[in-house]
Amino acid sequence: MSKDLNQLQKGKYLSLKTYRKNGEGVSSSVWFVEENLTFFVSTGPDTFKVRRIKKNSEVQIASSKTSGKTNSDFIDAEARILTTDEIEPIIMLFRNKYRMFKLWSYFRNRNKEESEKQIYIEITPK
Repeated sequence: MSKDLNQLQKGKYLSLKTYRKNGEGVSSSVWFVEENLTFFVSTGPDTFKVRRIKKNSEVQIASSKTSGKTNSDFIDAEARILTTDEIEPIIMLFRNKYRMFKLWSYFRNRNKEESEKQIYIEITPK
C-alpha cells in the first residue's frame, strides 16, 4: 500500500478534487470514512462537487486538514454517487468515526424532502 493511501486512512478529512468543464480542479475538504481501501464522503445533493462528479467521475483525493491544506499528494480516483439502497452501512461507518455525525445529520436533514437530504459518494483509488 502506498504511503499516501496509508496516510489517507488515518485522517479525519479528505481533500476531494473534482473538475470543471474547462479541466480546472476544485478541492473541497470533507469528512470521510474508509472500508477496504474504498472511501466514502457525505455532502448535499445540490453542491457543485456533486454536479461536477455527475459530469466527470474522475477525481483526486488527498489527506487534508479542516482548512483544506493537504497532508499528502493527490491520488487519482473514480467517484460514484451511491443509491439510497446502498447508504445504510455507510451511515453507520460515519456514526462510528464521527461522534457528532448523528446529531449533525439530523439537523442538516430536518424538514427536508428525501431528495434534498445528504447523499453519499463512493471514491475508489485507481
